[in-house]
Amino acid sequence: MMKVKVSFDTWVQLLGMVGILGGLVFVGLEMRQTQQIAVAGQVQARTQMQVDRWLTPLEGNLDTYRFWNTNSFEYEDLSEEEKLVANGIHNWKQTMLENNYFQYRAGLFEEEYWEQTKSRIQRWYDVCDLRPQEQAVTSFQEYLNSLPDNCAE
Repeated sequence: MMKVKVSFDTWVQLLGMVGILGGLVFVGLEMRQTQQIAVAGQVQARTQMQVDRWLTPLEGNLDTYRFWNTNSFEYEDLSEEEKLVANGIHNWKQTMLENNYFQYRAGLFEEEYWEQTKSRIQRWYDVCDLRPQEQAVTSFQEYLNSLPDNCAE
């Protein structure tokens, strides 16, 4: 067997290269996390704009509060104006739930809160008269499609 003698300088260079590689991996992970936070911030900003759009017409109208609880009215008994309000509130809920879904997928939502949100999404989705005809963001729509459809006839 042949013994290979490695110089001290070679060991120092090897350790230096390992240190540089470790630093690059760390920087890469930090950049990925920073990007996730930035994307989530953009989604949150767009959600806020959408929420403002849905809520602005309802400001100052105390009668609208009864439409927050979908169990407090029968949709077919509402006037056309009341249906607009009920639809607006339901659309606002969709925007908020869709944002929560994205935040969860990005790893920025606690599991405990997500469990609660999943049941809220199902209750929201089960309001057949108010279920939106428009498609949601693709990933959220795929999630909705995976839920039990209690509106199917």
